[in-house]
Amino acid sequence: MNVLKRVFSDRVLWIAGAAAIITSFISPPQLTDINWKTITSLLSMMIIIQIYDYLDLLKYYAAYLTRQAKTTRQLIFMLASLAFFGAMFLTNDVTILTLVPLFYKITKNLKINPIYPVIIIALAANLGSIFTPFGNTHNLFLLTHFNLDINQFFVMSTPITIINFIAIFIVTRFFPKNKIKLTQLPSVELNVPSLTLTLMVTIVIFLGIFSVIPMWGSLVAALLLVVFINPKILQVVDYSIVLIFMCFFIAVGNINRDPTIVNHLSGLIQTKTGTYLASIVTSQFISNVPTTILMSKFSTYVHAIFLGTNIGGLGTVIASLANLLAFKQYRFYFKENTGKYLLSFSAINFTLLIILGMIGYFLIDIIPT
Repeated sequence: MNVLKRVFSDRVLWIAGAAAIITSFISPPQLTDINWKTITSLLSMMIIIQIYDYLDLLKYYAAYLTRQAKTTRQLIFMLASLAFFGAMFLTNDVTILTLVPLFYKITKNLKINPIYPVIIIALAANLGSIFTPFGNTHNLFLLTHFNLDINQFFVMSTPITIINFIAIFIVTRFFPKNKIKLTQLPSVELNVPSLTLTLMVTIVIFLGIFSVIPMWGSLVAALLLVVFINPKILQVVDYSIVLIFMCFFIAVGNINRDPTIVNHLSGLIQTKTGTYLASIVTSQFISNVPTTILMSKFSTYVHAIFLGTNIGGLGTVIASLANLLAFKQYRFYFKENTGKYLLSFSAINFTLLIILGMIGYFLIDIIPT
């Protein structure tokens, strides 16, 4: 019952469900509109990510790295780096859910304004998750929808990831070098045998995602692993993400059968530049996940969609689900100055959106895909 309550309390799911229902008046929905490989891949990854979370992998490295920090600047850079690289493998959402509470515990012993560190954690998680197909759920969709191989994907993701890390490094340089001494940090023990087994199953899932083996085999492997480690992990898997994708698949499929809408949208994204800019702008209003699904139905410029929707995750607080999650975490733990948080978030995010947006504009033509 708790699982159902959590799933159906997701506001984004209600919006996605409403979109699927409303667009069904345009055209009757069809099950063939759903990309089942994406759904299977997504469910497999959601399960394996929750296993890593259960095994406290990110918490272990977070506790270890932050203990090394001697100044405020070092602390923020370590948290940002961990968010950046952790999001590549554990998704930006899980990374934020892990690191923001950890930072809250740290602030109990230090006098640090939490607004900017939380913003930087969310920013780093968003920018780092671009690198892999499983860091961002819409990257996984692009991989399966366009049948990309591993080389094609990393040719797109590597240059912008390097640039993103440089951006994170520069942003953290603005923090002061105040001396700090961390105490009472959580002690975490790693279950090495379970982690080793999880890593092996993760490789199996990757093979399924890249079509080396059937994707259903990867899902079976993930289910067997979670039953072996702790079946209760299945209760905390974010099934709403899977349902959100299914609803958006149906909504976009319904739209795709209306000639008037198809002609209008196709006219807007006939070029790489048009697709890129439309992906960034649309993400600001409906977030980058539905934007990716929408653009992919009307454009074959995969690199432009990839860069547009990933860079488009910056900007407004609704441009990425991770942005909303970070805001919720800040409001839950720190409570005060939510208005200042949103203003600061917008200033930093829109500044980087403009800078990285211009860089992405040149990358879509420089790098062939």
